Amino acid sequence: MPASTVTKDYERCRLIVEREFAAPADLVWACWTQADRLRMWWGPSGWLVDIFELDVRPGGVWRYRLRPEAEHELDDEQWGRAIYRVVDAPHRLEFVDSFADASGALIVGTEMPTTVLIDQSHGATSVSITVAFTGTEQLDEAEALGMVEGFTDAFERLATALAASG
Repeated sequence: MPASTVTKDYERCRLIVEREFAAPADLVWACWTQADRLRMWWGPSGWLVDIFELDVRPGGVWRYRLRPEAEHELDDEQWGRAIYRVVDAPHRLEFVDSFADASGALIVGTEMPTTVLIDQSHGATSVSITVAFTGTEQLDEAEALGMVEGFTDAFERLATALAASG
């Protein structure tokens, strides 16, 4: 399967990461919606994810922490909280992902509306993540924080998790 494709759409202030996987859509969906599977791949290489809440339904909350496995230049935990808007199995997830503090409280101004599209055709399943930003400055900041590398690493880890599940 080809590597991830990354598009920075400055006109619409969004980041799009796409990749095809050699797995059925139902299995890809499970990797997005089941905590034990999501733990296997979410986040960049060298980071672990702890999931404290995963209620995949409109209005439901996903609360997580990313932490480095070993000493890292960002030797710090990263907390996140997402609130689901749309859950259409196994094709579409929409949520607002945000940075949070350890208690799960939202860090105001970090909201990133995110859409995940899963489409199975021709023996492969394509996944597209689109993250919207309030402006090009926020898009540039996200890239500077490593979001592009984080998503491409996560997709590599997802491919490995899918292969192990198959």
